[in-house]
Amino acid sequence: MSERAILDQQIDYYRARAGEYDEWWFRTGRYDRGPEWNARWRADVGEVEGAVEGWLEARHPQKALELACGTGLFTRLLASRVGRLTAIDASPEVLAINRSRVEAGNVEYVQADLFAWQPRERYDALFFSFWLSHVPDHRFAPFWKLVAAALAPGGAAYLVDSAFDPTSTAKDHALPGPEAGIVTRRLNDGREFRIVKLFYEPAALAAKLAGVGFASEIRQTARYFIHGEARPATE
Repeated sequence: MSERAILDQQIDYYRARAGEYDEWWFRTGRYDRGPEWNARWRADVGEVEGAVEGWLEARHPQKALELACGTGLFTRLLASRVGRLTAIDASPEVLAINRSRVEAGNVEYVQADLFAWQPRERYDALFFSFWLSHVPDHRFAPFWKLVAAALAPGGAAYLVDSAFDPTSTAKDHALPGPEAGIVTRRLNDGREFRIVKLFYEPAALAAKLAGVGFASEIRQTARYFIHGEARPATE
């Protein structure tokens, strides 16, 4: 299967998954692993959400951009702490859920394939969650070139993504090793899709970012997430 076919299937997957995506975040349905594991997950969620909120409070961005905004799990945090937010996603289904969840007048929604989209203005802050892991390795540098083009002088990006942990995904998913690159994901109705999924460790990602001109502070929660700021190193 060609890379373009995989990327198209990735978009199809998140469109089809829109109505059940939040089950993963809230640990319901196939993602419910019992009180002990769910508590560990929620502790990591709280740490990441607190870090994002702290970053926004420290930066006070007036104009922000969220890439791959999904169902609004982080859009709701961003919208309450920025003057104006542009939220982009390829899926009209998740954008509809996002709108209904956030209900904020300062958010502009844009439907676009991020592998084809280019920024038309510059932003004080840029945020994306669970997106970098879906960017094929050879598109890593072009993606960060897009980030640099979207940032105003002095601006910075903040990323959140998955750390490799077999208990993160659904109970009926067999997660391959972290180097697999392409994984099969199953929906509640049994349909399967092939998508890009890359896992980064903080030090390795920071080194990779340095190679494309970004300084960063990336860290990991106890089990489930990596997160941190990245900014052009020349500033």
